[in-house]
Amino acid sequence: MAITLNKSAIKCEEIAIASGRIAPNSSSRSLLYDISRSWRVLLDASCFRSGNPGPWSEREDAAAEVIISTITYLQRIGCKNIEQLLKDTIERHIRQGE
Repeated sequence: MAITLNKSAIKCEEIAIASGRIAPNSSSRSLLYDISRSWRVLLDASCFRSGNPGPWSEREDAAAEVIISTITYLQRIGCKNIEQLLKDTIERHIRQGE
C-alpha cells in the first residue's frame, strides 16, 4: 500500500481538528509544539516493543509521530506538495554530499 503524503497530510489535519488538538482557525504555532513534544518522546524512546498494536519499537512509533506532526504542520502552513518538497530536499542533500 503506497502512502501519499499530500493526502495523508489532509487527513492528519482533519484528525487534529476533530480531536481538538487544533481549532479550524488556530495558527500553526500549536503544531510546532506538537512537533516538539513528539521529538522529546522520541529522545526518551527505547528499542523495546511499543505498547501500541503492531511489531514496532517505541523508537519507531515515536519517529512516526514526529513525521505525522510535521506533515500536519506543513499542511497547516499551506505547503502545496509535501512529496515534492521532500524529493527536492533529498536531492539537495545528495548534491551537497558530492
